[in-house]
Amino acid sequence: MTKGPFFRRQVLATAILAAPFIAWLFGAEAALIVMALTLSAGSYLLAGALDATPRRIHRWLRLGIGVNLASAAACGALAIWLLLR
Repeated sequence: MTKGPFFRRQVLATAILAAPFIAWLFGAEAALIVMALTLSAGSYLLAGALDATPRRIHRWLRLGIGVNLASAAACGALAIWLLLR
């Protein structure tokens, strides 16, 4: 077992937990950008897990990927809107 995937999950979890502190320090735009990148990376990791999971839960993983990507798009759009206003 390698430590690569575990380390990536820790980085993603830290980024999600750090977003409110980033917002406090740097503003909501920075936090939204961090959340968008984190959700996108999480979707990438879920897509990689499709091959290693039983077929019966693929639908739920695809739903999670879709929700993460939609949330990332919303965070990105809101960050751009906040930057341009």
